[in-house]
Amino acid sequence: MTKKAMLVIILILGCAPLTVGGSATDIDLALAAVGPGTIDEIKGRLFINSINVFSDEYRGRARAELPGTIRSHRIIRGRLFQKVEHAFGLALNLHGRAGQVEIFFFRDDEPLALLWRDCVLAISDGLAELLSGEELAGIISHELGHSYFMDEIVAAQKYRDARAMRVVELKCDAVALLSLKLLGYNPTLYLRGLKQADTITRRKGLSSSTRKSHPDTVTRAQFARRFIKLWS
Repeated sequence: MTKKAMLVIILILGCAPLTVGGSATDIDLALAAVGPGTIDEIKGRLFINSINVFSDEYRGRARAELPGTIRSHRIIRGRLFQKVEHAFGLALNLHGRAGQVEIFFFRDDEPLALLWRDCVLAISDGLAELLSGEELAGIISHELGHSYFMDEIVAAQKYRDARAMRVVELKCDAVALLSLKLLGYNPTLYLRGLKQADTITRRKGLSSSTRKSHPDTVTRAQFARRFIKLWS
């Protein structure tokens, strides 16, 4: 994968948790950023208006610059494609991004989703086969959530701040959990989707180059429980 590809935010699981003795944990920092309140208040803080809107030309260039291993295995029809397209549409409409982000469904046994250049969301059939439509909507919402924190992501990458990236990932989890709630689904379906993807990733012996910059599923589950309590 090229250096450009490393700039995308990839959903890869199986990462080691981090604790910092005597100081705020990643979970504490993410929850402090989200803050308490009603669902509408938290939504107002998470679904912020800092998303770039790209032209068709830009999206076309971004699509053409996807890694070859993704670009050459595109899927454009079939049962799984329809399931992904439906979940994608639900999430996109909820976040007001219809017509701004396009789906790129591709063949790969690895359960993978990534937001590429902030305007192309690539999802593998290995992930789509594994998850329900509701779980997929949560995963897609997490990926769309990266757009809300792009300034933080760029700064974290510039200074190689793995902890800042982990906090962003948890905030994107908050976006996913709240999105499922707003869509009328049980928000814990997002966690179930993460755990299933983690199981497959471990079973296949897949390793992650984002190990230090992504919290593990135990940390994410702990964050989710505490986050849901803020508005339940």
